[in-house]
Amino acid sequence: MSDLLVALWERADAREPRFSGDEVSAWADGVAKQLTDCGLVRQVDNAESVVCDACAGGHVEDVTFIKSPHGAPVRAYIHCPEHGRVRINLNRLKQWEVDFTGIAKAVTRALELAGDGGEVVAGRVWFLGKATVAAKSREVFLARGLTWEDARTILGASARLNAAKSAIVFAAGEVPPEGIWNGDPPPVVALKTMAVLGKDGLTVDRGHLESLLSSGRKKVATVPMVSFPTPAGTAWSDVRLTVTETELRVEAKGKRKDYTFQSAGFEERRTKNTPDRLWGLLKTFGRCGGVVPFKAVDADIRTNLKQYISDLRQRLAALLPGIEGESIPYEQKDKSYHTAFKVSCEDALQFLTPLGASWTNVSIAANGGTSIRIAVLSTEKYAVSGYADKDDDSTHQWEGAEREGSVERTYDLRMLGLADDRDRPNRAGQALVAVLSGKGTVSRKENDKGMAELCGVLTKLMGIDGSPFEFAPLGEKWVALFDAGDGS
Repeated sequence: MSDLLVALWERADAREPRFSGDEVSAWADGVAKQLTDCGLVRQVDNAESVVCDACAGGHVEDVTFIKSPHGAPVRAYIHCPEHGRVRINLNRLKQWEVDFTGIAKAVTRALELAGDGGEVVAGRVWFLGKATVAAKSREVFLARGLTWEDARTILGASARLNAAKSAIVFAAGEVPPEGIWNGDPPPVVALKTMAVLGKDGLTVDRGHLESLLSSGRKKVATVPMVSFPTPAGTAWSDVRLTVTETELRVEAKGKRKDYTFQSAGFEERRTKNTPDRLWGLLKTFGRCGGVVPFKAVDADIRTNLKQYISDLRQRLAALLPGIEGESIPYEQKDKSYHTAFKVSCEDALQFLTPLGASWTNVSIAANGGTSIRIAVLSTEKYAVSGYADKDDDSTHQWEGAEREGSVERTYDLRMLGLADDRDRPNRAGQALVAVLSGKGTVSRKENDKGMAELCGVLTKLMGIDGSPFEFAPLGEKWVALFDAGDGS
């Protein structure tokens, strides 16, 4: 099969990249169908001429079709100077053409590229998408005919390619000389050196690609870092990350992929098979529902938190290429970092409830159809500047003061474990929705499982002792000890 792919790449540089029926008949059974199913070739119109196989002359003759007598199958003939009229097997007239649009799609799938690609120069250059390769965000292209006389002109007209800050070009045929480029040449890699056709379609050796593009670098990752096939138009608000001890699930606009911490680029370089500090920081965001105040971070990260946040932003931009905007902005009003994406951890979420708070200090309100907003009243201590009169002399001093404030967070039900991956509330989630729509009161039996599960979720989330509800036997009602609202 690999030899067949080499022939495919060699034919890719032909002016008419076609395979005749005679060539295809020499392939193993089922190969033509597999190449067609994978989108690498496509069947086109039958040939109108064919090489004579009745003599050794190798001459090419036009085909004549005969449909008589009435009802008889179509027959094909050519004229041979040596043998006269020669009948031709109709299968010899079939033709297959290299499908470059299909190849572009196959490479895009194999590398799980982000964004939407498209043709840059008709029949010659295609933009495939974006990926992170050798620790750098790259724009990936496919090109053919790079050794033709017009290659320099074609590349000069490829505005999308020329505008790319960091490009990789896959050559469907031969790799061109560097002199055809108008400026600094991008890395050009022949597909025949790293593409393999298996039962699941075309695969591209990403590790080999990493190695090629890492030449000259002092440190090369032992496990290539993946990049999520980010759909075009994705914003950070469309992204959801779920972090476990060793794995990361990425979701955006209907796409979902699971990665190990190594493949996602979070491996400690000096201690292999161990997550690094940025993984711990991402888990902290997950435990805190996407908001990390300074005091919530481990002491070994706290002193360099600003730098770690910057590094995490870069890591996420590499993992999810093609998304514009800030992934983790800093909110001055509460002196916290907020993720622009949804993030949760397999560990229970932790609301940073102020010390001494009780359920009566808590309010929970619906926030759209699939999320809630929680607020907890708190007392904030701060210093007040003043002067004290001592012996007719004013002395500056600082005095302690208090003021009322609140800690607020927004969570979606899925983040809290109250809905499935299609945002449908589970039993406990349905109980919460009923409580909020009833503004704190819901009629359910004392042994209601949904209410029991909801009590457990809220207690773990808030870290407040005691149940968040009281049960009134008269009328069989559950009454929230917190302020509950339907968001209206």
